[in-house]
Amino acid sequence: MTAQKKIIVIGGTGYAGSAIAREAAKRGHTVSSVSRSTPAERIEGVTYLTSNVADIGSAIVGADVVIGALSPRGANVGALAKTYGQLARQVADAGARLILIGGFSCLRRTPGAPRMLEVESFPSEIPAEIVAEAKENLDVLNNLLTDATGVDWLFVSPGLEFSAWTPGEDLGHYRIGDEVALFDENGKSAISGIDFARAVLDEIESPTRHRAQIGVAY
Repeated sequence: MTAQKKIIVIGGTGYAGSAIAREAAKRGHTVSSVSRSTPAERIEGVTYLTSNVADIGSAIVGADVVIGALSPRGANVGALAKTYGQLARQVADAGARLILIGGFSCLRRTPGAPRMLEVESFPSEIPAEIVAEAKENLDVLNNLLTDATGVDWLFVSPGLEFSAWTPGEDLGHYRIGDEVALFDENGKSAISGIDFARAVLDEIESPTRHRAQIGVAY
């Protein structure tokens, strides 16, 4: 039987964060969601805290895992890497594990190849704010790769199709691709919110990688 863990989900009201919080609560863990506002519909078994990341020090005391599922939008534009850098120090001091949800373009096409964002351009129809978000996520990853706090971190990149607009189906399985992007036999890279959350919780309950990046897709 898996030991119950205290899990803090920062950005737990967003697409990825809420899926992870729901799955964690379903598995019997003690789950707190931290965001600037509380959702209209709450997940049973999840405690909701209203706070800025800079002020959550007391909330992570005693935590086993802290998950960052923030998007570089709104107040986070241009500040996500710095915010997560501060969080890494707090989590290291708390002796917890840090899991950050990143972006698809931070992955590599093949082993040893550059990360996609480093050598590939986005299609012209992609909004500028989406491109900016991807670049901030790469900044976050690069900071983790040179982290000196010693925090036990994991950077998780979902498949290309992963959002509230492309929710996908509950297929009950997934694949892990380390730093290399995963595609199916039709060249599609996708993962549903629920199967992505399962991958994250499976890694929390039975860790297989430390201070590393992984990709999750079908």
